[in-house]
Amino acid sequence: LIFCDKGTPKADGRFNFYQAMKAALLELDVEEKDVVFIHDANTDAKRAELLEKVRNGEVRILMGSTEKMGTGLNVQDKMIALHNLDAPWRPADLTQRNGRILRQGNENDEVSIFNYITEQTFDAYLWQILEQKQKYISQIMTGRSALRSCEDMDEVVLQYAEFKALAVS
Repeated sequence: LIFCDKGTPKADGRFNFYQAMKAALLELDVEEKDVVFIHDANTDAKRAELLEKVRNGEVRILMGSTEKMGTGLNVQDKMIALHNLDAPWRPADLTQRNGRILRQGNENDEVSIFNYITEQTFDAYLWQILEQKQKYISQIMTGRSALRSCEDMDEVVLQYAEFKALAVS
């Protein structure tokens, strides 16, 4: 499985990262039939057919966004590797992504999860945000926080704080 929330397929012919990734895989002698985008399964029937092909090994590489492949995707049967090409905004999304391979029903005893990061880019900031959010969630959930209460900051305030942090660094 390959997860990427940015550069999803576009019907208007504009450049998209998915097509570029598929082209790179084809250059490595991966067969075209083995690389499929979940976004192409645009009906329930097509989706069911595609997922069955992934489960039985007919499709080796399934690429999609967290929205399309996160919660509820059960194709773990023959999975050996999962690739996170980008970082989602919420820790729960990363948990859902990784949960597609780390689950009962996988025929493989060992699996690999790869997280890709580009140095000196926005990636570092995204992973820092994920870390901070997860620390906050963990403190609240485990009761290890000295806080007696917590407040949900307004989304706009968070956005401004993020812009400020980028400007300072």
